[in-house]
Amino acid sequence: MRLRRTKEPGHPFFFLAPALSTGLCLIFFLLIGGTLLLQPGIAVKVPQAPFLLVPHHDPYVVSITGSPLPTIFFDNQEVSLEELQQKLTAHDTHGSLIIKADRQAPYDLLVQVMTVGINNGFSVILATSEN
Repeated sequence: MRLRRTKEPGHPFFFLAPALSTGLCLIFFLLIGGTLLLQPGIAVKVPQAPFLLVPHHDPYVVSITGSPLPTIFFDNQEVSLEELQQKLTAHDTHGSLIIKADRQAPYDLLVQVMTVGINNGFSVILATSEN
């Protein structure tokens, strides 16, 4: 009588179970990660308005956070007002500049950012949420 030292490979479904669990994990992370990556930048709560604007092609987006430390973000980087001025003048295309300002953002900072955009030839649009 001959004894086997190693176990023979099992049923093919034993190899299918780890592949299936890996595939389900991949699908799960793609579904969760896709919603997180669609809107890069800083989360701000914009005010409500009863009107909607037409979509713009390749706009530049500036985000302004609210109190206690209002901050300006451009290209997902924190910038000062002077740096924003330099970055907007570096772009030779004059398109639209969408400003996403938090409800708690200081009004004077919002006006300063709008002025910088208008002085550089951009059409400035304030982002709002639907009613």
